[in-house]
Amino acid sequence: MAVQHTCQDFDAWKPAFDRGLGLRQEHGAISEMVFANGNDVMVLVEFPDAGSQAAFQADPRLRQDMQDAGVIGAPNV
Repeated sequence: MAVQHTCQDFDAWKPAFDRGLGLRQEHGAISEMVFANGNDVMVLVEFPDAGSQAAFQADPRLRQDMQDAGVIGAPNV
């Protein structure tokens, strides 16, 4: 899964992203990579299958985590 979004402050976003590792692993995440250009962020997360990815995307905790991390607008998935 590739996700692009903008955050208010990358230095505040990154620790919030790191705290979300348990949620990603709960849905089967195998690996992840983060790329940033200022406050523009691209996250690649590998899931074992499309169902795991869909369940992660539908989890309401993800939306809350993104809001708490300062994500601006809707992500591009």
